[in-house]
Amino acid sequence: MNKKDYIDAMNELEVGEKLKNETIHKISEKPAKAKYNKIYPLASLAIMCAVIMAIVLPNRTVAPVGESTLKDEEYIKQTGELPRVENFDNLYALLKERTYETREYYTIDSIMTNGTQELSESAITKNATADTTRAEQDYSKTNTQVEGVDEADIVKTDGRYIYYLKNDKLTIADTSNNKLVLTSKLTFDDEFYPAEIYINDNKLVIIGTVRHEQKSQKRSKRYYYPSYSEYTAAKIYNIEDKSNAKEERTVEIEGNYLSSRMIGRNLYLISNKYEYNAWLCKEYELDELREDEFKPEYRDTVVSENIKYVDFDCIYYIPESEDTSYLNIASLDITKNEPANIESYLGAGNQIYASTNNIYVTKQKYNYERRYYETSTEIYKFELKDAKCKFVKSGEVPGTILNQFSMDEKDGYFRIATTTYGWSSDDNVNNMYVLDEKLETVGKVEGLAEGEKIYSVRFMGDRAYMVTFVQTDPLFVIDLSTPTAPKVLGELKIPGYSKYLHPYDETHLIGIGEDTKVVNYGYGDVVKTNGMKMALFDVTDPTNPKEMYSVNIGKEGTYSEILNNHKALLFSKEKNIIAFPISMTSDEYEVTFQGAIVYGLSLDKGFELKGKISKYQQNEDSRYYNRANIDRIIYIQDTLYTLSKDLIKATDMNTMETQDNLSLR
Repeated sequence: MNKKDYIDAMNELEVGEKLKNETIHKISEKPAKAKYNKIYPLASLAIMCAVIMAIVLPNRTVAPVGESTLKDEEYIKQTGELPRVENFDNLYALLKERTYETREYYTIDSIMTNGTQELSESAITKNATADTTRAEQDYSKTNTQVEGVDEADIVKTDGRYIYYLKNDKLTIADTSNNKLVLTSKLTFDDEFYPAEIYINDNKLVIIGTVRHEQKSQKRSKRYYYPSYSEYTAAKIYNIEDKSNAKEERTVEIEGNYLSSRMIGRNLYLISNKYEYNAWLCKEYELDELREDEFKPEYRDTVVSENIKYVDFDCIYYIPESEDTSYLNIASLDITKNEPANIESYLGAGNQIYASTNNIYVTKQKYNYERRYYETSTEIYKFELKDAKCKFVKSGEVPGTILNQFSMDEKDGYFRIATTTYGWSSDDNVNNMYVLDEKLETVGKVEGLAEGEKIYSVRFMGDRAYMVTFVQTDPLFVIDLSTPTAPKVLGELKIPGYSKYLHPYDETHLIGIGEDTKVVNYGYGDVVKTNGMKMALFDVTDPTNPKEMYSVNIGKEGTYSEILNNHKALLFSKEKNIIAFPISMTSDEYEVTFQGAIVYGLSLDKGFELKGKISKYQQNEDSRYYNRANIDRIIYIQDTLYTLSKDLIKATDMNTMETQDNLSLR
C-alpha cells in the first residue's frame, strides 16, 4: 500500500476533520533522517491502526480531547460521568481551543483582566436556617434563601454567645443576664484573610482566603505572574470552651472564593481557579514550564500539612462549557476527621443556588458571533450526598440571571428567571424557565416586560414573583403549579422598584428597594431615585396583586446593604420586627443618620417606626464617618444587638432603650 492508498482509505473513514488532517500530515511529512526510512511504513501503519481503533472501540475510559461534542455526550451516557482531562497536553489543547474561540472580540489582555475580577455571590419562603433541635430557641438566624441550607455571614449567634468577624479577628461575646461580656478573641496569621463564619453546635467554621508563595515565578515579555497563589480556606475550631477555641483542621482549595453552604454537618466550599496561563506558557515560551503548576492544589490537614495536587486524570471537563478556569469543590463533614472530598472541573461559575439535595452553579455564556448582546446561562447540577458533591448534568437557558434568588428547586424541577438583552435596552425581555431533573426545558414564559430588566425575584411554593423596572415597578405573579405550562397570573405597576423580596406569609410579600421619580431636564425623561422604599404586597388574589402599605425612608443617596445583600435583613413575623443597617440623607445630600432602623410590621397597621439605633448621639459629628456604620442587627429574646467596627450595642426591643455596650477596640 502506497501513500495515496493510505490517504484514500482515510477519506473513506468517518472521522473528525482535525484528526484526519493530523494523520495525513504525519503520513506526508518527510523523515528527518535516512535511518528512519526503514521503519516509516510501520509507523504509518501504527497511526492508521490507532485511527481505526478509535472509531470501532467506543468503550474507552477517557473521552478524547478535541473531538466532537457528540462523542463527549456518548461517553457521558455510557459511563455516567464527565470526561477527564487526563494529561497536560489535553489540558493545553482544551484551554487553547476555548480561549481562541473568544479571541475575535476579546484580546488575551482583556481576558486576563476580566479573569481576575472578584466574583460575588447567592426558594422556600422562610428566613431562618437551623438544626431542628434549636428551632424553638428565641434568637435570630442568618437570613437565608432555603430552609435547611445555611449560608455564611460575618455574625452568628447560638442564643447566648455572639460570634462576630470584623477587622480580621473574631470576637466571642457572652450575652447572659442582658450584659455584654467579652469571652475571647481569635486572631489569625498574616497569610489568612477571614471573610465569613458558620456556627454548628460546638464547631466554628471560618471561611477566608489564604495566599501561599508559588513554587516558581513565571515571566514573559508580555505577562507577569505574581509569586503567590490564592486559596479558599475553611478553618474548623472546637468551641466547647468559648474562652479557648481550638483549631482542629484546615481545608484549602486553590482559587478565589465563590461561595459556600452548610447542610446539617456537611460543608460545601466552592472556588474558581483561573488557568489561562497554562496554554500561554507554551504559546509564549515562558520560563521553566512545570506541568504540576497547572494542576489544582489543595490542602487538608487531616491528611497532611503539605499542599497536594489534583492529578490530570482526576480533573473533569464539562464539554458544553467554554470556560478556561477550574471550578474546585471541597465537601466534608465538619464533625469527622475524614479526608475532604475534592473535585475539580474545567468550567467556572458566577452564582450558586443550593437546595438540601443539589447545588446548581451557573455561568454566563456569550455568543461571540454577536458579541455580548446574545447571552445565555449555563447551569451545572451537582448532587449532594454524604458529604460528597457529584456532577449530575448541565443545561442552558437564554438570557442572564440577576443573583441566587433567580433560581429555585421544587419537586425535582429547577426554575430560573432570566433577562435577555437586545442590541438596545428597548429590546430587553424577561423570561421564566422550568427544567426537569435532566436540566431539559419543559416549560417557559418568555418576553415579559419588554424594554425592562429584572431587579428581584422570589419563589414561594408554586408561585414566583418577579420585579422588572424601567420607570415603574411591575410585580409579576407567575404560576408554576404545572411545570410544563407556567403562566402569568397577575401584574401590579407602581412607582419605584424592589431590589429584594421577602415573604411575610403565604399570601403577603415584602419589597425593599428604592423610591423613584421621573424628571425632565429638557432632554427627555430621566428616572431618579428618591430614597428607599418598603412595601407590603397582598397576593391573596394572584390575578390582582395589591400594595397594602408602603413607607419612604430618607432622600436620594440613602443606602442600606440590604439592597445588595439579603443577609443584612433582620425579620421576624412573630416578633413584629423588620430592621436593617442604613445611612440616611436629606434633600441636600447631607448624612442625617447612620446606624440601624427598626420597624414593626403587621397586616392591621402596616409599617410602624419603632426607632433608630446609632453608635453615637445623633448630633455628634462622628455619625458622618464610616466608623458609625452598623454592619448587622440581630436579636436574642427581647434584646436587639447592633454590631459595628468597634462596638456591640444591646437595645431593649420594646422600649428601644440602651441596655449595654461592649467596646471592641
